[in-house]
Amino acid sequence: MTEGTDPTHELRLDRTQEIPTEALHPQQNRPGQKDFRTGVAAVPAQRQVEQTVSFEPTLVPGQIVTSGQLKRPDVPLNVRLRQLKAGGRWSVAGAIFLLVSWGLWAASAGGDGDHGTATLALFLVLVVAVGLFALSRLVGGVVLEKIMGRTRRSAWLSHAFIGLFLVAAGVSYLSSIHWVVDAWNFLRGVR
Repeated sequence: MTEGTDPTHELRLDRTQEIPTEALHPQQNRPGQKDFRTGVAAVPAQRQVEQTVSFEPTLVPGQIVTSGQLKRPDVPLNVRLRQLKAGGRWSVAGAIFLLVSWGLWAASAGGDGDHGTATLALFLVLVVAVGLFALSRLVGGVVLEKIMGRTRRSAWLSHAFIGLFLVAAGVSYLSSIHWVVDAWNFLRGVR
């Protein structure tokens, strides 16, 4: 090897050297490639489909035919129960207030009142509350799901309504206790 010669000269590409190019020749059509052009995609011709299936219409006049899903998918029972429990604190709070109010009312009646009748009155208030809860869920299902097309995620509005009903029933029990009414009037400043 002589001094000053680079052994990698042949392997190195120099940017100043011209790269030889050769002209591209269009491809010649082969036997399977008629109508071939460079840069144009080949699109197969559409096949003609014969309609040989025929059927007699079985629809009653005025019957509407639709396609797609008509019913919402059924929600599993455990999901429905979980949705039913959401918001239940409102009903529990109202029931606790009702029980405390009823207990004070029953205790203030003392031995004079009939405790069987008082218990029946409490039971009837709770039965009416359960009926109102079922009615509010039914109305909510019709309005939200059927008319508006929305899904219900919880029952908190029904529970809040029932909680307010139970609080109102508890207030009616408290309003029939003489010393509670006197205390309320004293706090309001009314004699």
